[in-house]
Amino acid sequence: MRMFKNVGMVMLVAGLVLGLAVGVAAKEKSEASASINASFEIPSWISLAVVGNGDVSFGEIAGGGGYVGNRATELRVLSTTSWALASTILWSESQLPDGASQSIIEKALDLSFDKEAGSWGVHYVKVSYKMELEDEDVAELPVGQYNLVIQYTATTD
Repeated sequence: MRMFKNVGMVMLVAGLVLGLAVGVAAKEKSEASASINASFEIPSWISLAVVGNGDVSFGEIAGGGGYVGNRATELRVLSTTSWALASTILWSESQLPDGASQSIIEKALDLSFDKEAGSWGVHYVKVSYKMELEDEDVAELPVGQYNLVIQYTATTD
């Protein structure tokens, strides 16, 4: 009888250990989850930069004709919406000889954009330069060094 009692006790302990192991295994496979909403907004935003050295030289202008700038300027536009480019000469920051005509220079300076507008994203825009002067225009511009400051502006629609 004692043997049955020991065997029964061993069986009971084995059953408890097995049940505990199954219970632990069941707990490891249990899972709970919860969810939330994460929201954000991207506003209308734009950035404009000159890539590298954007300075341009026309060299010496000696008489009427077309003078091509020695290099193009590369602009980088980053925008979250559609955009457009514009340019203007900042006369207050430019350096001209006394008596130089701003209107002759504005008429003569030709900026050529390979892209003047675009949509969202990153865009690279090449700007080429040319001065187209008549003999009479050159005759009305005094001798000296001319330094124009050209400002580019990117705006969103």
